[in-house]
Amino acid sequence: MLPSTLLQLMSYGAFASAHFHVLYPEWRGDSLELETASQWIWPCANVSETTNNTRTPWPTTGGSITINGSHEWAFTYVNLALGSNVTNFNISLVNDFNATGAGVLCLKDNVHAALEEGLTASNITGGTDALDGVDASLQVIQIGHTGSALYNCMDITFSKDAKVLDDEQCKNGTGVGGTAIGASEAQEESPQPSASSHPGAAAGVKPFVGSAVLATVVVMAVALL
Repeated sequence: MLPSTLLQLMSYGAFASAHFHVLYPEWRGDSLELETASQWIWPCANVSETTNNTRTPWPTTGGSITINGSHEWAFTYVNLALGSNVTNFNISLVNDFNATGAGVLCLKDNVHAALEEGLTASNITGGTDALDGVDASLQVIQIGHTGSALYNCMDITFSKDAKVLDDEQCKNGTGVGGTAIGASEAQEESPQPSASSHPGAAAGVKPFVGSAVLATVVVMAVALL
């Protein structure tokens, strides 16, 4: 039987390696440092909106999103909830995006069409113009090779004066890119832009709109010899 201390160390190593940082918009709190936080907890890593009381101005047409991941690949999703102290992230902005390469990934200007579609599906009239001054929260989900889901959230205020990040602010790390799942067959007939594997924003990838993610729970058993 394996010593309990060894099992604890193995478990700690697995948890420590499976995480991601949010760089922009500012996350509501450091889910890696806060004592009660855990990125494994839905919907926002057990971090409340009041942790840092900061909301980032974000364009009404949808803004940039930058994260720093530790997985060589991770299925990545971004959802939106309108209002304050929200838990219903019912508007999908990025769906089934396979982020590849550990490091910084920046989606510069990818979510406009998905935002418009989400507002229409939610029966919100006025389009993106009606969002000016509205508080909201973004939820980023990453699912790695074990099937476990990680969560982080960012609190924003939509602003018609806010801009997407410029090219100098929005760069992918070396070897970091990605593509929308299900796009491969369409690309064979009519090539579409995709996130590059060299430094630069993943601005060409058009995310698919779909339902919210159902996180897969994977139970791992240790076989004792």
